[in-house]
Amino acid sequence: MKYIVSFLMLLAFSHNTFAASSNNIEHIVWDTTPIKFSMPVGQERQINFPVAVKIQAPGNVVEASKPIQIREDGSIYWTALEEFETTRIQVITLTGYSYLMDVTAKKNAPSHPIVVLDDRVPNNENTGSPSTKRYNYDYVDLVRMAAQNIYAPMRLTKLLPGVTQESTPNEEFPLYRGSSLVTQPMAQWKSPTIPTFYVTAVRITSNSLEEEIFDPRLIRGDFLTATPQHPVIHPAGEDGSTTTWYLVSSQPFIEAAQ
Repeated sequence: MKYIVSFLMLLAFSHNTFAASSNNIEHIVWDTTPIKFSMPVGQERQINFPVAVKIQAPGNVVEASKPIQIREDGSIYWTALEEFETTRIQVITLTGYSYLMDVTAKKNAPSHPIVVLDDRVPNNENTGSPSTKRYNYDYVDLVRMAAQNIYAPMRLTKLLPGVTQESTPNEEFPLYRGSSLVTQPMAQWKSPTIPTFYVTAVRITSNSLEEEIFDPRLIRGDFLTATPQHPVIHPAGEDGSTTTWYLVSSQPFIEAAQ
């Protein structure tokens, strides 16, 4: 029988010193959609809310984790001891707001801090997120930058201010439904925008004797946009049988592609 365990651990700290570099932080703006993220097994992950919170989690998740530490500024320190499937968890603030989180624990998941921003919280109450310079890059800006870094000569490649290159798994992912296309991420970048966006360049290679026409509806995963370098992939062995797609997501590629 499942049971719900409530945590309220307001420790005697005056203010949280946010040690992580702003370039290593993922910003999520609360828009009533459940916040999705993965916990790396055996490694602590920090989730920062704008005000003090308590969380409600099923007993199996509690048992699969170290004691979850919650500080009075809304910072949660969470370490998963073993893998668990995606689980819905409720976060309740002491000022009456609530959030939903869909949390998964798995090996090699990202470990960078997450900052949740909420327009309902007045600025003078928002203690959980550091001050951050605002950038206004959109999907087009990020895709253009990624394409330049893949195809332009090295002397002409550069990142947009504040954008950082992130590691990405060097393995094939079954991203395209009903096709023999080989899809493998090549490079990933993270934007400093609020909310955070990720753009991933994915190498596409045909394994078919037939021509493929790009159709973004067939892409698996939680991606915001998908842009092809070339809309048509020619049959294997012909010129044009390899191309690049640029996928924008609100999570790191390894999480968005699940």
